[in-house]
Amino acid sequence: MTRFAEAIYQYWQEPFMGHTVYSDEHLSIVINPQLDEDEGVTILHTLSNAHTHVALLPSIAEALQNKGALDDSGLVTESHLRVALSELGIVMHGADHLYYVPDYVPDEVRQRWLSEPDSPAIRKLTADDAMSFSELEYHTSDDDLDMAQVAIDDWAAFGVWEQSGTLIGAASIYPWGNEHIVDLGVFTLATVRGQGYATKLVRAVGRYAMTQHYELQYRSQADNHASIALAEAAGLALFGYWEIPTPSDSP
Repeated sequence: MTRFAEAIYQYWQEPFMGHTVYSDEHLSIVINPQLDEDEGVTILHTLSNAHTHVALLPSIAEALQNKGALDDSGLVTESHLRVALSELGIVMHGADHLYYVPDYVPDEVRQRWLSEPDSPAIRKLTADDAMSFSELEYHTSDDDLDMAQVAIDDWAAFGVWEQSGTLIGAASIYPWGNEHIVDLGVFTLATVRGQGYATKLVRAVGRYAMTQHYELQYRSQADNHASIALAEAAGLALFGYWEIPTPSDSP
């Protein structure tokens, strides 16, 4: 079974701490008044135990109970719960695949990441690279930029360069939720994809994160097959699937 750093488990326990209203082998549901409004329904399916964890704001739990969808005396299934949420007008956003650097004992995977030599084509970006970064964005589609969410002024940003001096890809990380996890975004020019540049970027950023005592988090939508392939090529392991409601102002 794949293991991950303790900080990962600790972070994902937090949303599901509260009053348990249902629990069986496959599904557990808690009421957590500390959830943010935009995460009033939080669902996490963990691969290690094939279990689905659900956290609800009290108001949503009460609405489900009034519909009979949270009956203490009966069996609750994930599919029935999703139908009931939909009837309340709560539409869940597509699940994010959550990837992290695996944490085996002995720590061979992490040691390989840390001992891997840095590519001379990759370096940390600074404000002096703003023009090159803008040029990279100009030659990248809006959809790719929206999915990547890379910013040169994030907590740390890295770029990969061609020998000609052209910036052909970038990645950035920013703190996620607490002081132990950084979330990653990455993209390259469409013309250089499939050549391993993005993989090297992910591993370089992962090395930097580990040297700064952070855990690298990589998220991908289920239908983004190229992104999933990149995570696997970089040596990241799938932790689980995370869902929250679609924002009300989304089309």
